Amino acid sequence: MGITVSPLTGVLGARIDGLDLGPDMAPPDVADLRAALVAQEMVVVPGQDLSPAEQAGFSHLLGGYSPVPFVQPVPEHPEVIKVVKEASETKAFNFGGVWHSDFSFLDAPPAFTVLHALDVPSVGGDTVWSSMTAAHDALPDDMRELFEGITCVHSASASYSPAQQELHAGLSGMDIRTSESAEETRDHPLLCTHPETGKRSLYFNGTYVRGLRGPGVGDGTESGATQEKHLLRWLHDFTTHIRFTCRHRWSNGDVVLWDNRSTQHLALNDYPGQRRELHRTTVAGTEPAR
Repeated sequence: MGITVSPLTGVLGARIDGLDLGPDMAPPDVADLRAALVAQEMVVVPGQDLSPAEQAGFSHLLGGYSPVPFVQPVPEHPEVIKVVKEASETKAFNFGGVWHSDFSFLDAPPAFTVLHALDVPSVGGDTVWSSMTAAHDALPDDMRELFEGITCVHSASASYSPAQQELHAGLSGMDIRTSESAEETRDHPLLCTHPETGKRSLYFNGTYVRGLRGPGVGDGTESGATQEKHLLRWLHDFTTHIRFTCRHRWSNGDVVLWDNRSTQHLALNDYPGQRRELHRTTVAGTEPAR
């Protein structure tokens, strides 16, 4: 019968019906799913029931395993991490609760993330995505030309340096181990070309991008530092503007897949007194290319 792809917004996101996800999917179904995913940037596949092993096996159909630094996996399933916040943890930080693109501080960040909802609140706990392709296309021509020469300095320091250990300790169901290695930096271009679609996008997120290098910024001068600060704030505000976003309200059994190469996302922390648990796998990507 084939799959049905129903767009969720005019910018990004789609619901896919007619698929049963798992490690034994037929190659044509995998190809259709991947094509929809890179085109829509985020897709929701409702009504799924995957064990950790099945979710890992399904992720392998999209590509190899992408390493997960700092966050310890589910016991006996080294490729799966449990994203959980207990009902009693009313004041705890929400994992993924700031705008980011998964592990952009790696040399080769993950291409895709797969998130499977197991126990979600009756209301609250939505996730929001923003299209960096749409943000790029909305740039004025002169600004796009300027950004061609800018490099972003990515680091995990704001999230996983030892100073953040107490913050993560509030989540009793997750084992997050901060490290001095979070201070390491990696440079990626601000403007990138998607390796599958050929589309251009802004490869930026305000959590892991800790600095900029390029004309007039990051040059060691006082004026350069001021310009860098202002541009970082502007990029965050611009790329997360509501006109580029899609918000998903979770239901148990949902599997949501997204393309980290062309999106940012944010998990909302508006469900005090309710439990939220999802399983996450990540699919290997390549070094972002200018």
